[in-house]
Amino acid sequence: MPRLSEQIRAHAPYLGLGGLLLLMVIGSLLAPQPTGRPSADGQRPLAVAGDVIRLRFDYIKNANYDFDPRAAEPAPPPPALQALDGKQVEIAGFALPLYSPTGQTEFLLTQSANGCCFGAPPLLQHMILVRAGQLKVSGYGEPVLARGVFSVGPEREDGYVTSLLRLQATEIRSLADDRAIE
Repeated sequence: MPRLSEQIRAHAPYLGLGGLLLLMVIGSLLAPQPTGRPSADGQRPLAVAGDVIRLRFDYIKNANYDFDPRAAEPAPPPPALQALDGKQVEIAGFALPLYSPTGQTEFLLTQSANGCCFGAPPLLQHMILVRAGQLKVSGYGEPVLARGVFSVGPEREDGYVTSLLRLQATEIRSLADDRAIE
């Protein structure tokens, strides 16, 4: 049986953008789910491959980072996320451009490609600001695997909190066609 990415590519000319997005969402729902037992805080343990932690957006959401944009001082990150600060992680998500899709050195990584347009926008604590440097993303709105050093905590610009979670990327790989992005 062909992989889902091959099936999507084969049918993409006939589906249009809406149909393609629907197939991507269905594919993410059919993906294998982690099977580890929940830890004491209700979280499933994170998988580790060598010195790289395989982070999931469900783990981030379940950590309950309570951020109030109106608060004078943001609440500290929960211990489950603080423990990941400075660690090598990899996480799969959808690359969304911050400005124009060309010449980007930063992008947002989110759990869903359509959260900003067709559903509720993701909360700031559920997005990761990826600093890609010289790494390139071949297409925005498509699934990618980003690997690098994870940073946790508020980052301010002109007095405003602009990010809570960041990743200094050392590798970005497309999951749409399972090939490395140059």
